[in-house]
Amino acid sequence: MDIDGSSLLLLLFFALGSYIQATTGFAFGLIVVSSVSALGLAPIEVTAFAVSVLSLINAGLGLRGGDWREINRRAFVGFLVPCLPAIVVGVWLLEYLGDNAIGWLKFSLGVCIVVSSLIMMIQAHHERQESSTGAFALSGVIGGVMGGMFATFGPPITFMMYRQPDAQSRIRATLLGIFFCTATLRVTSVSLTQEVDMATWWLCVVGFPVVVAMTLIAKKFPLPISSRTMRFLAFSLLLLSGASLIWQGL
Repeated sequence: MDIDGSSLLLLLFFALGSYIQATTGFAFGLIVVSSVSALGLAPIEVTAFAVSVLSLINAGLGLRGGDWREINRRAFVGFLVPCLPAIVVGVWLLEYLGDNAIGWLKFSLGVCIVVSSLIMMIQAHHERQESSTGAFALSGVIGGVMGGMFATFGPPITFMMYRQPDAQSRIRATLLGIFFCTATLRVTSVSLTQEVDMATWWLCVVGFPVVVAMTLIAKKFPLPISSRTMRFLAFSLLLLSGASLIWQGL
């Protein structure tokens, strides 16, 4: 694939991820990292950093206009407190582990995500109940490590949030608030501990206008689907992301 073709594909994935995350509250990192890694468009370290920067922009714009007031504070705090230190661990693991170890980890995480997604798709019609503080804490640790390594914080906390008896707008706001904080910490952690080359920053610059445009479009023209369909879409995206991780880990 030539350079122009790769650039267009990257912009397409940025646009798709931005629109879906601004609507559902998640999926930017899942879509971009999985697609770029599967097609070999850029190294995972470069992609993960660009996703963190652009996800920060997406989440910030998505919470404009008072949407942040809808955040589920119990879930927000319960996830973030254990997640933030786990991000540092994930960033360190990404630099320390060899390719074989990272491949095994991707495979294991993919299996867990696929199984969890299938369970939630089967149980989507069941009455939802609030999760315990411990459940949010566990998802925070797992999400922090995943986010630190691959810039994909989404699967654990999305799995937890879409099980809550909350309105779609509250789920979306909570997820965007969490991703805003986690992306901020990951960008700061990587910038202070590793050297970020110009090619990585250039990827962020190129993606910036696309992310801004698609996020604003999503706020004005969200997906016209019901809350139940949105939940099914969320679990389907998780299923696809898990399958992608399994494929990359083989």
